Amino acid sequence: MSDKINKPARGRPRAFDEQAVVAHAAGVFLDRGFEAVSYELLAREVGLSKPSLYNTFGDKGALFERVLDNYTGQALALAKAAFEGEKTLQKGVRAFLHGAAESYSKQGALSQGCLLIGTALPACAHTGQIRHILTSFIASLDSALEEIVITRYRADAEKLEHPPRVLATLLSSLLFSLAIRARTGMSQRDLLATADELAETFPRPPEI
Repeated sequence: MSDKINKPARGRPRAFDEQAVVAHAAGVFLDRGFEAVSYELLAREVGLSKPSLYNTFGDKGALFERVLDNYTGQALALAKAAFEGEKTLQKGVRAFLHGAAESYSKQGALSQGCLLIGTALPACAHTGQIRHILTSFIASLDSALEEIVITRYRADAEKLEHPPRVLATLLSSLLFSLAIRARTGMSQRDLLATADELAETFPRPPEI
């Protein structure tokens, strides 16, 4: 590749952007999966020598953990932002799933889905730290969604007669269903349509 990331001279600041390397590595892991990616491939793809990559991020597992920490932070921020300005729970649900569909896909290309569901989930079966990161994210997402239901949509939740925690769990489950479908390579148009369909399954407050 034509990346001009160079190994820094001793005693000088690193001549590359760590966040750019993390973002690039995330794409490699999402495209190929955790197990299939070799350290040689990672170094080549991000434009660093193996020693430079290792000295900065550690081994493949440590780099992937850094990637996941970055990804989960962004995912939580996007999840919370999706509900801003949406006055009803139903509209908030649709915006939340639509935003996810857009992040899982590219116009004119096959969807790749979510790094957590597509790459971390298979890897967590035999890697304890990855499992911990994934379970912690799910717990944080459920807590964030529960707080959103309580603070923004309390009246809707009371009409539905479901505890906010149950509604939050249902909403995250719809999100993970969408992520699985995205991983199969759906087009962005079809994935957005699926997001709409999933949003329609979410309980609606009764008409008065």
